[in-house]
Amino acid sequence: MNDTAKKIAGATGSLLLLSSMGMGAVTAFAEEAPEAAPAGAEAVEGEGGAAATSPVVAGTFSFTQDTVSSIDQVARMLRASSYLCGGAGGELTEVAAADWEIAVRGDVESPYVTTVADIQADPAVQKVLLGCSCAGNPADGDASVAAQVTGVSVKLMLDRAGVADGANTVVFTSADGYEVALPLRYLTQRYCPIVFDVNGSPIADAAGGTNQLWLGSTSAKYFVRNVASITVETRAEAPADPGTAEAGDTYANLPNVGVAFGGEVA
Repeated sequence: MNDTAKKIAGATGSLLLLSSMGMGAVTAFAEEAPEAAPAGAEAVEGEGGAAATSPVVAGTFSFTQDTVSSIDQVARMLRASSYLCGGAGGELTEVAAADWEIAVRGDVESPYVTTVADIQADPAVQKVLLGCSCAGNPADGDASVAAQVTGVSVKLMLDRAGVADGANTVVFTSADGYEVALPLRYLTQRYCPIVFDVNGSPIADAAGGTNQLWLGSTSAKYFVRNVASITVETRAEAPADPGTAEAGDTYANLPNVGVAFGGEVA
């Protein structure tokens, strides 16, 4: 392999590394192949066996993990389908957001009911930057967003209820009956909040509804909206982890990359 090919391989390796690190903005530039073979260009076989030259690719790649998407971008992402990014039930408006009730129940020592207003006033409320990427987003797609979300962690809500020994499953149920069952262990190993605010605006502006479950390192199709109950269960076998073949997911649960800008060098 000559020096040019090594540089190309190195640049490709860098891009793959960025993809594995997390959401980011990638800037890429590529030169068009000149008519004459440049010094050091690799000769490859073209159509009909004719000799051709591969293009010389040069450029820089950069990324960021602290850029916040606009509320319009987040809304386009989270409202993509009634069956994705949290399932159905996102537009219920009969109950004011502050009065929305969430019951924490099941195999717990002290079941209780809280409201969105209670969650908003909770001293444990945190504002964090979380990414949300569509599982079908291509490497150069823009179906990735990053938002400042505000909420209370599910783990803290469960700790307050006192999870029974041996419990292994948590079921999130929307007001319309839509359910997502997740392993208790999976939830406690990630920061997974019940969110009521996105980028300083009510969750209704971004996803519809009054609240939404966000899950760290998890596809947005598990992000339940309008959570009405959080039920702890003890099952013979816990549900499979999201992102695995056992869960019926056909994709790898890996961070994605959205390309914010790209162009050709003259």
